[in-house]
Amino acid sequence: MDSATPLVSVIVPTYKRADRLKKALCSITSQSYSNLEIVVVNDNIPGSDWDLSTTQALQEFCDSRLKVLHTSGQSGGGAARNFACRRASGEYLAFLDDDDEFLSDKVETQLNFMLERELDMSWQDVSWYDESGKLVEHRRLNHCHDFSQQGLLRAHLLTPISPTSIYMLKKSLFDRTEGFGEVATGQDWWLMLRCIEAGARMGYMPEVHVHQYLHSGERLSLGKNKVDGEVARHEVVRSYYPLLSKKDVRYIEFRHNAVLAFAMKRSHRPSQAMLYAFKAMAASPVACFTEALKFFGKAKS
Repeated sequence: MDSATPLVSVIVPTYKRADRLKKALCSITSQSYSNLEIVVVNDNIPGSDWDLSTTQALQEFCDSRLKVLHTSGQSGGGAARNFACRRASGEYLAFLDDDDEFLSDKVETQLNFMLERELDMSWQDVSWYDESGKLVEHRRLNHCHDFSQQGLLRAHLLTPISPTSIYMLKKSLFDRTEGFGEVATGQDWWLMLRCIEAGARMGYMPEVHVHQYLHSGERLSLGKNKVDGEVARHEVVRSYYPLLSKKDVRYIEFRHNAVLAFAMKRSHRPSQAMLYAFKAMAASPVACFTEALKFFGKAKS
């Protein structure tokens, strides 16, 4: 394998989004970096209308680099990505959801960043857009300043380093871990944690090369799935508290309760939203004040 132009496998799980899949795939085929393997994993129930429409969309997509896999159906994003990653041929792995898109230089710039620094994994910033193409949020993930294993772990526990589409990692690193969490939400959080625990050399690239879209339809990241995923994740986070300062622990407890407050609000459960909001305030009044300033500042801008 040419070390200057290694094969990169781009993993694309798809479920009930045949109408949006083509746009995502076109953003991969238009990459400035061409040594790609495009691994689409169809997670629709075999024989269902969505499976048939997805199969048709893929048949119309002519590219010799395309590799199509099929799960048993409804395995979930984490399990589908794990299934695809284990069957990928690339030396490096990148990820794209079926309703998002890479900018044309995403793979090239991130791969060069990693090769120049001899990294096992890297992440970038991310931007979210609404269905009309309007920028909703630009998130800078620049909160990690110590890239030792301890420093990476602290940064990830305080503020999760995600989502999936901002990652690139060596397949050899993925193979040393259990991969993505096979849970309803937050699968990427588990992958990052496992890669940190595996001793990966990581770097942060302060640029945006992927656009993610917020849609008005069904979303797993809201409601009961969000609550259950956050509670399960937080139980693991608490096991690391002996390694953290009291200030860090207070901030994590604030953030956990704030996330649940927003989840309850979006699920139209105002009394529980208020309860978690009070818990967030009690955990760290300082964090509550400073994060509120950041939130309303972003909303105003």
